[in-house]
Amino acid sequence: MIPVIAVAHGSRDPRSAQAMAAALTALRARRPDWDVRLAFLDLNAPSVRQAVDAVAAEGHHRVVVVPLLLGSAFHARVDLPGILAEAHVRHPHLELVRTDVLGPDRLLVAAARNAVAATGVSRLDPSVGIAMCAVGSRRAGADAATAAVAPRLLAGTSWTHVRACFATSTPDVVGALTALREAGARRLVVAPWLLAPGLLWDRACDAAQSAFPDIRIATPLAAGDAVGRVVERRCLDALADSTGVLRSA
Repeated sequence: MIPVIAVAHGSRDPRSAQAMAAALTALRARRPDWDVRLAFLDLNAPSVRQAVDAVAAEGHHRVVVVPLLLGSAFHARVDLPGILAEAHVRHPHLELVRTDVLGPDRLLVAAARNAVAATGVSRLDPSVGIAMCAVGSRRAGADAATAAVAPRLLAGTSWTHVRACFATSTPDVVGALTALREAGARRLVVAPWLLAPGLLWDRACDAAQSAFPDIRIATPLAAGDAVGRVVERRCLDALADSTGVLRSA
């Protein structure tokens, strides 16, 4: 059985860990030959270190590590690789296969599009305006890369209005919704480019509802089966490729 450690960000909000755990349920059913475990970079247990140590203690020689992250910011580029490098020193005979991050996979974009439609707006209504809300990043270019995902939500619909916005940077959700309304959108939806609910998402929703009481709010991406399906794809790709593998000398 192949051990797979899915690594989430972690949150003080218990709904976040619950949502990430639920997102992996369907994957376990589809891949009974995989031992899928959830670990966290911060604030929740088990930590990545604890999860890797447990795999090594059980006698496994290979583990696949999947970052449950939508972008390649600090946690993906620095934090997780550093943790895994330390783990490799502790367990030199354990092969650590690190996959790419989840986003912006087409399955997640489709899940976001479906979540917008599930709020009750028609896919044929050109007056729909979507504010795609992500966390935001201080890394140069990261927010622009996220913003590039927003137009992909329109594919296969008659929607014409979409703006990216961020919970920790600009434009914020109220600014994006204001711009959408000024551009002619009449039915406004906030779509989270977020995996799970949490405090930042709650704040964005509260601000949106205060400024636009008729706003519709879509569910985060982990609510469906898309996250599990992307994790499966990342694992299969990584197992077929030596890239990202740490081996003993």
